[in-house]
Amino acid sequence: MQAYFKNYIFAILLNKIEIKQFMKKIATFALSFLVISITSQTFAQKSKKSNATAVKVIPAVKSNPVVFVYGTDTVFQNEFERLLYKNKTNKDKLTEKEVREYLELYINFKLKVKEAKAMKLDTNNNFKTELAGYRKQLANPYLTDKKVSETLMQEAYERMKTEINGGHILLFCNENASPADTLAAYNKLLDLRKRALKGENFDSLASKYSEDPSAKKQGSKLGWFTVFQMVYAFENNAYKTGKNEISMPFRTQFGYHILRVNEKREARGEVKLAHIMIRNQYEAAPEQIQDAQNKIDSIYGLIKHGESFEAMAEKYSQDEASSKNKGVMNWMASLSGYPEEFKDAAFSLNLGDVSKPFKTNFGFHIIKLIEKRPLGEFKDVQDVIKQKTNKDSRSESSKAAVVTRVKVENNYKENSANLKAFANTLDSSFINATWTYDEEKISTNPLFSIGTTTYSVKDFASYLKANQQPLEKASIFMAVQNSFHNWANDKCLAYEESILGIKYEDFKNVMQEYNDGILLFDLTDKKVWSKAVGDTTGLEKFYEMNKSNYNWKERVSYAIYTCLNEKTKAQAVKMFNKGKSQSEVFEKLNKKIAGTISNKELKSERTDATADKLWDKKGIVDIANAEGSFKFYIVNGVVNSETKTLKEAKGMATSEYQNQLEKDWINELRSKYNITVNDDAVKGFF
Repeated sequence: MQAYFKNYIFAILLNKIEIKQFMKKIATFALSFLVISITSQTFAQKSKKSNATAVKVIPAVKSNPVVFVYGTDTVFQNEFERLLYKNKTNKDKLTEKEVREYLELYINFKLKVKEAKAMKLDTNNNFKTELAGYRKQLANPYLTDKKVSETLMQEAYERMKTEINGGHILLFCNENASPADTLAAYNKLLDLRKRALKGENFDSLASKYSEDPSAKKQGSKLGWFTVFQMVYAFENNAYKTGKNEISMPFRTQFGYHILRVNEKREARGEVKLAHIMIRNQYEAAPEQIQDAQNKIDSIYGLIKHGESFEAMAEKYSQDEASSKNKGVMNWMASLSGYPEEFKDAAFSLNLGDVSKPFKTNFGFHIIKLIEKRPLGEFKDVQDVIKQKTNKDSRSESSKAAVVTRVKVENNYKENSANLKAFANTLDSSFINATWTYDEEKISTNPLFSIGTTTYSVKDFASYLKANQQPLEKASIFMAVQNSFHNWANDKCLAYEESILGIKYEDFKNVMQEYNDGILLFDLTDKKVWSKAVGDTTGLEKFYEMNKSNYNWKERVSYAIYTCLNEKTKAQAVKMFNKGKSQSEVFEKLNKKIAGTISNKELKSERTDATADKLWDKKGIVDIANAEGSFKFYIVNGVVNSETKTLKEAKGMATSEYQNQLEKDWINELRSKYNITVNDDAVKGFF
């Protein structure tokens, strides 16, 4: 039953959420709660004493009957049954003993939470903030569309199988641009696309017209890329455009693009290499370059004639990171930041092959392929994909699906006429982020409603004022419209979050469990844990009353002597054998160098490994020491059992003092709040 309740405690407090801070706090609570409630004595022992007299019995009720009443609060069958079986994996019915033990523990749990509320701990700002943070995290899965998210993850995995080499032409056009400016950018790119399709060089067009800052030097070139390396809208068009084709103009957060796909290839995965490099200094003279090439050619010749690649790497390679590891590098991905020549050479090798010398901007190289691994199956990479999908702009698709559903389910209505009228009142101060308004004169006309909540022009104005930023080349109406849609969508999600406890029983239950868990943690800390640690007088009194419980078994008494070297050890042993006292030995051997010899007095039970070796010995004992350690022992013999001091027993005494505080607290609560149990309802569980 103890193990069962332990699983229950973790389930009740940790289910469905991964928050490190919360896990740490509640895990500490759960373990301590278990120690306090269970290990001090079994419930069976408790029930024979004060607890048995605190319980009254009430008759059964047929529909969702009462299980027990505590004070003015009631626990019904559905709550008790849900938590009783929450973490039970098998279908077997619980025994009477298990149910009744659990009942008493759950009564104690509810009494403590009730007391925390009576003390108004749930009105504390820290409690509210902490609970709100957990609620936010718990709500996240409910505010994403599972089907859309799974589709996006599968799409990302399929795209990971292909790498693309492409180029683009970009014309800046921010999201708040006027329709006229948007159309102008689109049409200009449409014209450039036509020119490229007729035969004009795409790179030349990019160098001349693209507003990508890198275009002047490298034209349209983007190099090789794959999923998650471009914004989602760009990635979408790249994977939908065929080799040697040019896309239609499309929009991203940066503006409008046309994209040319130069190559597509199967993803190359990762390789592990061994590497030899001879560096080539930046802007090196021709003779220096030739000298570096001669060196790498000589090394290659030695390898071809049977010299070990690893030995050559260790001896000659100027790649400091890998030469220390016999040339072995970390895993290298196909699209990592290494020079393309280096990656092309690596991925062209078969296992065990050694490349011919080749040159990059960093110098001359020889590489050996040690291992190659392709892209794993979906199940192998889904956690990484999920994490990247949640952080990527594609996650907006999942959010948008939820917003659409929420709007339909909750009768969303929008007043576009009022929005347009409000936008017409704004001037250039809004573009310059200096806009303000008169609280008394601002309109309260509705902009949209969802469920039972309506948001007005005044609400939106407050949002705009608080979040305004300078806008370049922006249309006031487009900026207002975009801001409104973002704001309204966020409000729809907030509305959905606010009713999660109404819509989803699981959400409501888990939130209640978090609420109770935090309250119980805080109050138990005040009443038991911190009190036991801080109440030194109470602990000392408890120790004196129970010190007969804290006893050492028989122990061997000995001293361990640690010496500077073997010579010191031999001298010390010789002096002790001649009957010299410890002070005489220390005075002589530590005269020149302090600490040449030191000792430590110990008493240890036979369960200690060293004590076991010394148990039947007496006098000087020299046990083989670890390499570089010069020690010997002087054994005084075995001493009888004796009572531990408070210092020696502090850990156990503190734990048991906590148990006693817990027990006293439970008795106090059971006296304070009347408890009535419906025994017929309880019997229904076994």
